[in-house]
Amino acid sequence: MPTQMFDRATIVGVGLIGGSLGMALRARGVAREVVGVTRAEASIVSARAARAIDRGTVDPAAGVAGADLVVLAVPPDQVVPMARRVAPHLQPGALLTDVASVKAEIVESIEALLRPESGPAFVGGHPMAGNERQGVAAASPDLFEGTAYLMTPTPRTPRGSVERLAGLARALGAIPLEVEPAEHDRMVALVSHLPYLVAAALMGTAGAAGPAAGPSLLGATRVAGSPVAMWAQICRLNREPILDALRAFRKELERLETAIADGDRLDALLEAARRARLRLGGAPSKGPDKG
Repeated sequence: MPTQMFDRATIVGVGLIGGSLGMALRARGVAREVVGVTRAEASIVSARAARAIDRGTVDPAAGVAGADLVVLAVPPDQVVPMARRVAPHLQPGALLTDVASVKAEIVESIEALLRPESGPAFVGGHPMAGNERQGVAAASPDLFEGTAYLMTPTPRTPRGSVERLAGLARALGAIPLEVEPAEHDRMVALVSHLPYLVAAALMGTAGAAGPAAGPSLLGATRVAGSPVAMWAQICRLNREPILDALRAFRKELERLETAIADGDRLDALLEAARRARLRLGGAPSKGPDKG
């Protein structure tokens, strides 16, 4: 079992990801105390009942006081505003991180708020885990097990803080991977954001044939059942990389269409796709990558 890494961990936003993080921190003994910050008192009751937090508050400033780990597990468009709210209340040496699936703009904005050489340090984080449900009721302490945990440090990021986040990822059972913020956004546009949009397009294409759907369509479109508001935010915040990913996907569709039409290379294209999937390994993921 991992040893205690943090005295007090504060999670701002105790939903699917934040709740799963809190459960894992408590179950694995990674933090002595887990504090949750929510928008409503009722959410605190639910989070405590789910064993995701030890105590909670609706006041972000009070919630982060004395915490040596603060995780912003709020929707992508709320990460920077929340960082501005809590930054003045973070203790020196605290590790501040987030779980958003868009990074370049968030990292640049939050780094401008902090002085890591004399106070808290920010390391962008993105656990590639999730499912199509939402809220702490859908959370699980094993959600991160075996998944990639993307970290997006910059030249300004203290190496010690990066290692602390990597240690946290390992304690959760995840695999930490470092990537530059803009490259992160290009990567997840291909492996997370594009699959959601393809699933949405498949549902639009299936139309009246939907009731006849079998495992292929149901499995390929499960992510389309995720909350629309979150995905709309992601598409707006990561617009250009997503548009590039859609263009690349369109070219692949055109290659398949040509191969089907003239009979040439169809077997080779499908076999290449099959082999690529086998090399990727693993069972289908636990759900959408949270965004």
